[in-house]
Amino acid sequence: MTNRLHMPPRCLLVTRPKVVVQALMAAGLISAWPAIAQQQPAPSDAQSESVLQKVVITANKRVESQREVAGTVSVLQGSDLERRGARDQEDSLKLAPGVQFNKGDIASNTITIRGIGTSTTNEGSGAQQGPTGQYLEDVPLASAQGKGVVLDPLTWDLDRVEILRGPQGVLFGSGSLGGAVRYLFNKPVMNNFEASVKGEYAKVTEGAGSFSAYGMLNVPLSTDIAALRIVAFDRKDPGYIDNLGTKTKDANDVQQTGGRLLLTVKPTKGLTATLVASTQKTEQGDTFSVSPDATQLVHTSPNNSTRSSTSDFYSLTLDYNMGGQTLTSITGYRKNSGTVFIDDTELFASVGYALPQVYRPTTGSSTAKSQELRIASNPGGSLSYVAGVFYQSSEGSSHGMQIDPSSAFGISTLVDLSSKAGGTESAIFADTEYKFAADWSLGAGGRFYRTTTTDSQTGTTFGAPSNYGPLDSKDSGFTPKLTLKYHFGDSLWYALTSKGYRYGGRNSSAPFAEYKSDSLWNYETGVRLNPARGVQLDLTAFMLDWTDAQFTYFTVVNGLPSSSVGNVGKARSTGLEAALRYQFNSSLDISASLASIDAKTRQEVLIPSGGSTNIPAPSGSRLPGTPDLQAALQANVRFAGPFDSQGRFNATYTHVGDRVMFLGGNKPAAAYDTIDVGLNFVRDKFTLATGVSNLSNEKGIMSITGAPAGMGSFSQYFLQRPRTMTVSLRYDY
Repeated sequence: MTNRLHMPPRCLLVTRPKVVVQALMAAGLISAWPAIAQQQPAPSDAQSESVLQKVVITANKRVESQREVAGTVSVLQGSDLERRGARDQEDSLKLAPGVQFNKGDIASNTITIRGIGTSTTNEGSGAQQGPTGQYLEDVPLASAQGKGVVLDPLTWDLDRVEILRGPQGVLFGSGSLGGAVRYLFNKPVMNNFEASVKGEYAKVTEGAGSFSAYGMLNVPLSTDIAALRIVAFDRKDPGYIDNLGTKTKDANDVQQTGGRLLLTVKPTKGLTATLVASTQKTEQGDTFSVSPDATQLVHTSPNNSTRSSTSDFYSLTLDYNMGGQTLTSITGYRKNSGTVFIDDTELFASVGYALPQVYRPTTGSSTAKSQELRIASNPGGSLSYVAGVFYQSSEGSSHGMQIDPSSAFGISTLVDLSSKAGGTESAIFADTEYKFAADWSLGAGGRFYRTTTTDSQTGTTFGAPSNYGPLDSKDSGFTPKLTLKYHFGDSLWYALTSKGYRYGGRNSSAPFAEYKSDSLWNYETGVRLNPARGVQLDLTAFMLDWTDAQFTYFTVVNGLPSSSVGNVGKARSTGLEAALRYQFNSSLDISASLASIDAKTRQEVLIPSGGSTNIPAPSGSRLPGTPDLQAALQANVRFAGPFDSQGRFNATYTHVGDRVMFLGGNKPAAAYDTIDVGLNFVRDKFTLATGVSNLSNEKGIMSITGAPAGMGSFSQYFLQRPRTMTVSLRYDY
């Protein structure tokens, strides 16, 4: 764990455009379409899919209807994300209010669900696990020590994304305090040969343009017995931020290359084996942050801050259907490596050290192995259940330096640290639901867990030894879950209480203080209503009580601020979520969703400021990165297009409320809004699509890195992507 030196301070508050104007624009796009849609011939069956169709998920590790789950699960279909032009988490997660994407450079984004977060950037948030778990094909990407993998998979050939709100400690283990995000790939099709290719051009306002290419090949190897699916991609995101120091225009371009292979074999009627092998390399030309002005797409540093990250992933899933239940084995392995070069010259200048250049090169790698064995009931019957065992081991190492070639402090290498960390997690878990009356069912579950961690560090900070370890720690506990459901007609009411947990750890800066593990209780109730034909309405209320919440603060090491992790004590998040879906007719559907969240501390916290006194954050201080209000409004229109094509228009309006980026209220960020539109035409095997994201070109602040007030005047702002136009042509064989 490399010592992170940061000094970005007071935030520049951006005045946002009138929300009402943009809301009216979005409403106008939607309201203008019903009359047009009614004039068009009925779309084909392929185009008239309803948003109200039954969505089957496996969020509880057994097959269920989405709206039958006691809890809130948002599902983003991969085909819909691709149709909307979503390229990454920045585009896709905004469609799920209550889920806040805090933007950073590659491999340093963070996700906050229901306000459970105490840091908005990976870069400055110490080495603790993130509050939101991420899973690929049911394999956890979190490690026993540190954040693990920050995943941002392509929407290309992605089956779906499941967003599980609230703690998921029973079925998914540590690091899922606020919720979990699951990514699932499209699996091989056993009986059909399929192939798809797509070329795409993207152009950013005030920036460059770039081409991307994608391909998929699905080959049945033996009818009903084996099939192979191969995916490849070369995605390029154009840059749009200029580095005035290096005179590099549009410096922050991104290239993501890789592919995956999926093999499904069904040797007997009841046994299915699926192997997934995936590799992805992402390279970034310069930082996504701008400074010192959040309204200008520029920054000034003598070096480009480059990043490169490679992720290899493997999983083998065995499903054996025994009639009334299915036995499942999931074996996972991942390996990640990366190099980072960060220029700190602006940061040092902000606190009075005007040096020619200061930079931080870092390298690191990690591996993890996991095994889960579970048995789950098949759909039907009054009793449903899942029970299993889980084990994961992980290890990683890193080497980082901070270098001042001018030797202004008497030495050129200010920081030179090497670290090693690892750990294990073992667990036994079960979750059951019993229908004890015609309309009532009761559920109970729990997870017994045991964790171990080890951590060590060697090296120097400003020439002084900065060594510790190896330090070992152990933890164990039990996380329960209780549910109650009542069906009335085709609607549902439920009540839920559940618990989540996260590892503690040790800071990498002297005096190497420990921070405790934290846990969270969730109390939730909701209804899933079908008030009229073609209408679905979901309403949810929740309260999350957080104990020993981990948070990031900044202290001083040898005269310079360094990020560390401590414990807040108690915090609470309460909120309401609403989702409405309306199928107007076979040509038009609309949906709207809203999340109102109040996430605050429940006791005073004294935040080390690096000065002579600490900065008090009084009880009731807002938790970082959490908007008080988020909303999304979407519309889809299907119509008969030119030249015997089938057309589809989509419009999306999203709103993110104001936030603070650091505990204590400093670094405020104003609310912002986004409008995206898209249009595509399908004829035979060809799909021509075009879209514009961030139509109004608003420079909304998604996150800020910086030190608390009183430590200088430097801030780095991560903004939403400027207006981007895309044009693509796809061919499906």
